[in-house]
Formats: sequence, structure tokens, C-alpha cells
Amino acid sequence: MKKIYTLISLSLIGAFTYKAEAQITVTTADMPSIGTTFVTGHDTAKSSLSKLSPGSKGASVTWNYGSLPTSYRDTTVFVNPTATSYGASFAGSNLADSVFGTAGYNYINSSGAAFNIVGSEQSIQGVMVAVAFNPNITELNLPANYGDVDGGVTVAKVPAFAYSYLIFDSVKGVIHTTYADTIDAWGSITTSDWNSTFQALRQKHYELDHDSLFVHNSSSKAWQLFQAQMTKTYQYRWFAKGLGDIAAMMTMDSSDTKATAMQWYYGLPNGVNEISQTHSTLVYPNPATSQINFRYSTQNAQNIFVYDITGRVIGQTEMINGVATLNTSSYSSGMYFYHVTDKSGNMLDNGKFSVL
Repeated sequence: MKKIYTLISLSLIGAFTYKAEAQITVTTADMPSIGTTFVTGHDTAKSSLSKLSPGSKGASVTWNYGSLPTSYRDTTVFVNPTATSYGASFAGSNLADSVFGTAGYNYINSSGAAFNIVGSEQSIQGVMVAVAFNPNITELNLPANYGDVDGGVTVAKVPAFAYSYLIFDSVKGVIHTTYADTIDAWGSITTSDWNSTFQALRQKHYELDHDSLFVHNSSSKAWQLFQAQMTKTYQYRWFAKGLGDIAAMMTMDSSDTKATAMQWYYGLPNGVNEISQTHSTLVYPNPATSQINFRYSTQNAQNIFVYDITGRVIGQTEMINGVATLNTSSYSSGMYFYHVTDKSGNMLDNGKFSVL
């Protein structure tokens, strides 16, 4: 079964001339909070991944990933869980993250003591489900220092939902996860695109997942095991000082010898409106040129209306899963306003953007 959650991480490697002068400590001030919005670069090319390695461990290490090719980029936003459709299902969370243009959120409990993954809301076979981890997964204990070791065991249960296949009428799943984390290095890391250098702690993450898929027989009315699989993965995560998120993450194969994916902090979206307690729409890019994207933080948004400075409606489109795109190539340069409404026409949010 496909893993249910996506940890918000990124990664890099190499040799750089800068040397950190003192051991690094990462605190809750260095982790994401409500309103954090950033762009992530991804490298999925086998030709470049085959040349990557997580580099050495130890003190005052340098990693240089400044020349990685960018296969694609995406934008992640962190919001208040109460503004999402499944926030009530994760009572222990105080933060939720999602990738712009996709459905579903990961739910997080962030405190001065730890950054914990509470659960996930994702689409499985086209059905949105809420899956909690019991107990929470600790991504990082805080404050974090070189040499820290952590780990645990958690269970995630995918609730049953209707799914017709042969003689079966529904499906459910269980994921048993064992993980172990060691902060095995500290130093400086250089990322691609912006060629930025950050002071960071590197965490080596080991994970073993036992996934079990159960189907319900419509004739016998009994649940039976349909498929089971075991997946072992390794990740190297660089937690940066003063960044507000992880600087990079490298995913390895089951033998911890080959990189299979690489992602890194690319920077802030161009002029993006940050999400806050009172403003729940991500507007990107802002200023716009040929098109502008809107994402409302919950999926009950139905329409978005755009007005010029005289109050005249000049654009309107339906929002799908809280996401909409408008063509602005015919708009004159200047300021515009938008309203987000639900299916009954009630206004959920409003704001402004510019066109150049």
C-alpha cells in the first residue's frame, strides 16, 4: 500500500569552503509555523542522482549541492488546522502543511519540545480519508543537537471505504512503522538554484513499513488480507538554522547506497501572500503577468470572483478542491480584488493582488 504521509523534508551533499565555527542547535524557532510558505526544488534525474551521496558525518562538515539540476518545483504552505476540512480529526495538531495544487494536508504538533507528525489527510483511490498515527511520529526532538538519537514504533489505520473490485465491496489498511533517527553531523550546506548556504544539523532517518491491505467480501461479509508488503527506506535531512524549514532531504534506496530522490529549499514564491490566522488564500504569483493561481485552505470553496478598483466583476471561475487559475493576460496593469465563496454564495475570504 502506498505510504500515507509525506514528511516535510529536503536534502544535499558535497564540499564547500565555509566552516561553521560552533556546534549548531536547532530549536522550535527554526521550524515552520502558520504562514510559512516556500518553494521546493526536486531532482529526479537518474543521471544526476547516481552521482549523489549523503557525504561524510561528524563535526563541522560541508556539503555542496549547488549544481543539482531542477526537475520540477512545487510550493508548500503551512496553515492553521482549524481552517482545513479534517482539522477536527487531528485534535492534537496545531499546524498543517500541503503542497500547492494538491488535495490533502499533513497534520503536525509543533512545540518547544518536538516537531511531531500527527496524521495525514490524503486521497486514496479517489476518496479523501483521515489517517492518524498512534502514537505520533517524532520527526525531531527540540532543541536538537549533534549526537541526538530517537526512534519509535507507530501504527496508522486507513478507515474502511467503499471500493468495488470482483467480489469485494470495500477496503481498509494498516501500516506498522518502525523508525530510528540519529543526528550524525553538523556543518554548512549549499543548495541549488539560489546557491544558498545554511548552517544545519544532518539527521539520518531509517524507516521500516509493514503495509497490510484488507478487503471485505460482499458474499461472506468477512474481512480478509489481500496484500502485504514491507518497505525499508533511508533519508538524510538537513535541518537549517534560521530558515523556518528543512534545507534539504535526500532519499536513499533500501540498502542506503543509492540516492533515489533529492529535494531542497529553493526560496520564497515571488510575491506570494502568506497564509495567516485571518487570511486563508494563497495567491501566486503576485504580482501576476499572464495568469494567477488561488488556493483556499479548505475544500468547501466553490467560486472565486475578481473585481477591478471600481467594484466591477471582471473574472469568475469555479474552484476545484479549493484551487483555481485565472488568465490575466488581458488585464491592465494595476490592483485587483478577489472574493472566495462557498456553494451558497457566502464569502469565505477576500484579498487583493496586482498585475504587471
